[in-house]
Amino acid sequence: MRLYIVMAGVLLVIAGTGSSPTLLAQSYSLREPLADTRTLQVTAQVQGQGTLKTPTQEKKDLDLPLEVQASLTFYERRLPSAGRDERAWRSFRLYDNARSNIKVKNQVTNLTLSSLVREVICEGQREGLLQYAPKMPMRRHDLDLITIPGDPLALLALLPSSDVELEETWKVPDWAAQMFVGIEAATSVEMSGKLIAAKDQIATIEFKGKVAGATIGALTEVSIKGTATFDIANQLLTSLKMEQLEKRSVSTVSPGMEVTANVSWQRKVSPSVTISENQIANIPFDLPEISKLLLFKSKHWNISLIHDRNWYVFQEIPEVAVLRMVDNGSLISQCNIAKIGSAAPGQHVAPEKFESDIKASLGESLSSIVDKGVVEVNSGNYIYRVVASGSANGLEMVWIYYLCAAEDGRQVSFVFAVEGNNIEILNSRDLSMVESIEFEPVGP
Repeated sequence: MRLYIVMAGVLLVIAGTGSSPTLLAQSYSLREPLADTRTLQVTAQVQGQGTLKTPTQEKKDLDLPLEVQASLTFYERRLPSAGRDERAWRSFRLYDNARSNIKVKNQVTNLTLSSLVREVICEGQREGLLQYAPKMPMRRHDLDLITIPGDPLALLALLPSSDVELEETWKVPDWAAQMFVGIEAATSVEMSGKLIAAKDQIATIEFKGKVAGATIGALTEVSIKGTATFDIANQLLTSLKMEQLEKRSVSTVSPGMEVTANVSWQRKVSPSVTISENQIANIPFDLPEISKLLLFKSKHWNISLIHDRNWYVFQEIPEVAVLRMVDNGSLISQCNIAKIGSAAPGQHVAPEKFESDIKASLGESLSSIVDKGVVEVNSGNYIYRVVASGSANGLEMVWIYYLCAAEDGRQVSFVFAVEGNNIEILNSRDLSMVESIEFEPVGP
């Protein structure tokens, strides 16, 4: 006869009269409460160095030294689950600050989070955490600033779903590993966690692994190794120290890279800021359409427009801004935006002149003008659209041109170049971008 006695989480097995007790290993819960109402403060630092790889006309990659320093602070409260696996991880965040210093060779770029970006919803997706402002589209650089390796919400998904013993190893689910490193399409996933210490109610967890696949059309491999601490008594993930190595090939929208990032963050119950029930009461489970969009604000022309997240700014100089659209890793379209000389207030380039310039620009590549006409909008802007078809480099092409003029005479032009078989994928996203253009007031 066996008698099982459970005392303070330790199982004593007494087998028969006169036998001595056998102490089995203690197990630990490394999970936060499902309905956690606490407001947590997160302070994070990222330091990275490596090489940026840019293509040259000789089709060889030019290696440029890269150094990155970034920091951010935010307050966070968990939101109710929207489903299983990655959909279970949602939070509401109040960003206090985020800034980065990026040095590529001798060029330094300093970025600071826009003062308009404070309230942010963070939601789990298999291809990486999705962050959006509930009231307005964010700029791409603001989104990049608040997207860091080793995000705490994604790390929670790596913790074991059941109690574990000291020195026990568990396999991280593929979806959680992919979300943690932010690879859009994973081809191989290998990641594990291990409880390596438990002392004074503080557990130390080791994570390591590798995920390979593709991100925005670039072959990508991410390797991670690091340790996290978990407060067992308070059911709280409290810190992370991690090294992440990312190797990414050159893509149609971004340079390649080989960068080692050292990430550390600390997480605690906020001593002063509280996210209330009222602040999270009306957050929907489904992403609002406006939140899927990003804001492009020209550095040079006092214009802004809204586009979906498949568009990436490839180049921006005083003469032209180039955006490229990537869908499922494939380049779908390129959009060139150029400033045109201003006309008199209420005037614009004549449609006949605009069409003549298009024909001259395309030359022998042009087969025909497929469509043309004024686009009716409520913004007060004048928009004229011309669709041309032809061929270039042996490919059937469609070019969609727009002339946009403000009431005060300022003008810009758009041209969307897209292969004929990608027109359905573009799906009028050119028109929605152009219709959203705003000519902002010019300062004194």
